[in-house]
Amino acid sequence: MSTQLSTPTAILLGSAMIAAAVYLGLRHGPAAVAPDARAGAAPPIEAGPGASAATAERAGAPAPQSAKAVPRDEVARQAALALDAHRPALVDRCYKPAIAAKPEPRAVKYVFNITFDAGGRQIARGLIEDQETARPEVTACLVAALPPVAIPAPGANVRVDVPFSLP
Repeated sequence: MSTQLSTPTAILLGSAMIAAAVYLGLRHGPAAVAPDARAGAAPPIEAGPGASAATAERAGAPAPQSAKAVPRDEVARQAALALDAHRPALVDRCYKPAIAAKPEPRAVKYVFNITFDAGGRQIARGLIEDQETARPEVTACLVAALPPVAIPAPGANVRVDVPFSLP
């Protein structure tokens, strides 16, 4: 005679085995994760006594912690200036063709969500379009045409929301 397990008992035993495997696998923590292959890819750069923070950052070293982080308002102002520098090209490439095809609505409003690293380079960017003034063709062109923006080094990673409109 053979004994068979009931379905609920089999499910219970299977769940217990999975739980044990997960527990034992997670006990090892982050050391069990394979290191990033890109971490050591760049050749070391020798930094002498007169090397700047920018040289150290290009070498992969973290920015000096002694520098004070720039306030979020100032980062938002600098990001707005960086976006404004691209406005004339965006108006010519994206806005004018759309207005020629369909004149209303005249203004197109957006909010950029931009995250900068400690060195002032853009590391993430999102775009929120105002539904009242929506022009999908302008938005698509804007996303494709606007290069990553950069600001003076804020000293820490910072995420800001920046209003932007065309024309």
